[in-house]
Amino acid sequence: MVRVDLGSPVQPPKRLGWLQALKQPQIALGWPLGEWERIVRLSRRLRLLGRLAESLLAADLLGCVPAQPRRHLVGELRLSRARTAATLWTIDRVAAALGDASYPRVLLKGAAYVGQDLSISTGRLPSDLDILVPKIHISDAQLRLTSAGWNEVELDSHDRRYYYEWSHEVPPMWHPLLSVELDLHHNILPPVARTRVDADLLLARLQPSKWPAWQVLHPLDQVLHSAAHLFLDSEARDRIRDLVDLDGLFRHFGADPEFWRELPKRAQELGLGQSLALASHFTTAWLGTPMPEGFLRTIAFKGPTGWRRASLLAMFDRILMPTEPDETAPWQQDIAAALQLARYYRHRMPMGSLLTHVWHKVRTSHAGRPDPT
Repeated sequence: MVRVDLGSPVQPPKRLGWLQALKQPQIALGWPLGEWERIVRLSRRLRLLGRLAESLLAADLLGCVPAQPRRHLVGELRLSRARTAATLWTIDRVAAALGDASYPRVLLKGAAYVGQDLSISTGRLPSDLDILVPKIHISDAQLRLTSAGWNEVELDSHDRRYYYEWSHEVPPMWHPLLSVELDLHHNILPPVARTRVDADLLLARLQPSKWPAWQVLHPLDQVLHSAAHLFLDSEARDRIRDLVDLDGLFRHFGADPEFWRELPKRAQELGLGQSLALASHFTTAWLGTPMPEGFLRTIAFKGPTGWRRASLLAMFDRILMPTEPDETAPWQQDIAAALQLARYYRHRMPMGSLLTHVWHKVRTSHAGRPDPT
């Protein structure tokens, strides 16, 4: 295969330099104990400690780590593998429940990475399983799962309406014998959102996984889904792991020159140019993700420009930068997070539905009820 010239990566911010150890684990051998304490605490909160442990183990360097941090790394390694094993068992049981259904069954996000043996699948701490089926078959999938012992979480009438009329997934499902929650999707974004994705376009380009019963999104769509999941979500604080995932996806799929030529076109087709532009900016600036100059010039015109670009970059720069252990989040981050939450709801549903939903959330929060949405 001809490889594309990705040029030289940029230098990431100094406070995020430790993330390079995920790809170059020998860096960690130079950390003093004080730095190890900082990174163990920070990476655990960011759900990256297992990734760091797997990286060191793969390089045969885990035994070279001082005893104190090594205990934490080994413990996280065991936890991650146990959670991954539980997810694999759940994938198997869901496949059995869906049985001989003729429609596509698609693994999303972390499950899809495992289903392709991507390097970013190691060291994760999965707590749910995300899958997608065509919307016209969602009722059949629910019926099959219910018959196999899966149950919907308990919801009031408004929250049920939220899922069935406004959301891209049905209510989460749980099984009394399985520890992993199941999220059954029919799209990757809500059908009533400002940014809408035609699910038929996704289904038309599905790829096989390593399991015959399951498929995954096309590589282009996996990248765009990951970008949308981060930059169109309600909460972006402590979400560096999502950037690390995007970095891994860019590096893995970007070995093919065609990937970089097709990605901007696919982003425009799905309406996800802004999310891709933001993902490209932060992965190159913070993680040193190498990308072709031509691609970066092209995507710059697909995303926001002028003051809108500047304001979005400033907002996510504040939100995404993790607060150090024992430090309090700065007030600027709180304001940025509030602005992002407002942006999230404004994009997620029409104003009339939004006002109804927000009023319901306010009432239920005062009543002390958990919010499943």
